[in-house]
Amino acid sequence: MKRRLILCTHSSLYSSLVLEALLQAPGLEIVGIVNSTRVLSRSGSVLGDVRRLLRRSGLRYALHLLLATSGFELLAPRRRLHARARALDIPLLDTRDINAADAVSFIRRLEPDVCLSAYFNQIVAGPLLDLPRLGCINIHPSVLPHNRGVDPLIHARLRGETTMGVTVHRLDAQLDTGPILAQQSRVLNPDTSLMAGYAELFSCGAQLAIAELARLDDNQSGELQPGGGNYDGWPLARDVARVTGVLGLGDYLRLVRAPRLY
Repeated sequence: MKRRLILCTHSSLYSSLVLEALLQAPGLEIVGIVNSTRVLSRSGSVLGDVRRLLRRSGLRYALHLLLATSGFELLAPRRRLHARARALDIPLLDTRDINAADAVSFIRRLEPDVCLSAYFNQIVAGPLLDLPRLGCINIHPSVLPHNRGVDPLIHARLRGETTMGVTVHRLDAQLDTGPILAQQSRVLNPDTSLMAGYAELFSCGAQLAIAELARLDDNQSGELQPGGGNYDGWPLARDVARVTGVLGLGDYLRLVRAPRLY
């Protein structure tokens, strides 16, 4: 019997890569999608959040996020999360708060075995963590506990690190702290754009998640994360200016124009 899965994500190039990988997994049935419409905050205005992001991280970084999300939807409309959900008759909920009553009701009604989050900018809290029979897991683009938080690749570049990686872990009440199910490391090429780097990590993370979901059971709690680690917030504009490949337009166009996987 196929595992019933709900994907929690934010419509983007990366959500498209993860969704198509999940759709090809023979042991999974995607019964719903939760799409985050949040920019930064749960209750603030979108315009206010954009202004805050511009003040902190600068125009170049905001353009990087715009290309990965709205830009991708405009240039590849048939790969857009909402278009794929309609074509496949998958229920989709847009929400700024996955823990709100309507979102919890949406998930409960679909009776998932598991919820998988990837490129999702909200914290899953409270009873929602225990609602799916097999719990909630997440794809995080770093080797946890190192580089928790926002945009691990840009912070790794700033620290001059030589490796990157991806972790599949169980969600808990905090951010990127849950028990680890699987990890994989990669060499961090300083010439690779952030767009290409994240595309590689989320594609790799999707395959790791599929493998773990095939053998996930009620007793598989994962390994507790070791002590230490670090957490990074939104990068500062002066730090973004020190990083090459933030926009990576060549890689971006290649990824957007890539042949569809369906």
